[in-house]
Amino acid sequence: MAVHISRASAVVVQRVPADQVDWFLEWQGNITRAAEGSGGYCGTDVFQPSDGQQQEWVVAIHFEDEKALDHWLDSPVRDEWLTKLRNKIGNFDLKKLPGGFGPWFTTVSAGQAEGPPSWKMALSVLLGLFPTVMVLTILVGPYTSPWGLALSMLIGNALSISILQWGVMPVLTRVLGPWLNANGTNKKALTFAGLLGILLLLMVLVALFRQITG
Repeated sequence: MAVHISRASAVVVQRVPADQVDWFLEWQGNITRAAEGSGGYCGTDVFQPSDGQQQEWVVAIHFEDEKALDHWLDSPVRDEWLTKLRNKIGNFDLKKLPGGFGPWFTTVSAGQAEGPPSWKMALSVLLGLFPTVMVLTILVGPYTSPWGLALSMLIGNALSISILQWGVMPVLTRVLGPWLNANGTNKKALTFAGLLGILLLLMVLVALFRQITG
């Protein structure tokens, strides 16, 4: 079975009236099947409206790289399906999220003109990755180290990625959502305070793990 890693994503925010939801979902299924025939396609996530965004549906489509994503976004097939959408419901907002961190941050950036800056995404991943790796090193490392460095690293990486993907990052991005989306010039104070708080938290974690590991 081939495994494809998404390195580029596009997020669409579409306002769908309540009486058009069934049509929209059928349309979404059709355009998703069309995208599956485009090279480098990895998958599509559909998020129904959340509280406070009663008619805003968020759709994230993932491709192996930005070139494959651009090929789909500019394709005549996609343009035909978008014409049907515009004629039935109206226009939409689209933003591209190149880079491997994009899919972790699609829900927190829904409705924003741009996704979180790359440095905020990187710092958020660091905040999730560091304690995850340290805990795995302390709890799992002693059992895998006798199998050799290469196999031990492979097991550790597989565990840390799985924990980040399905456990840590969904919670962390939700908690950091206000800070991740504080990108305007009038929100510099929140950006600075969040940055300082994350750096201090990392220092606390370092001190804590030093007490445990020596």
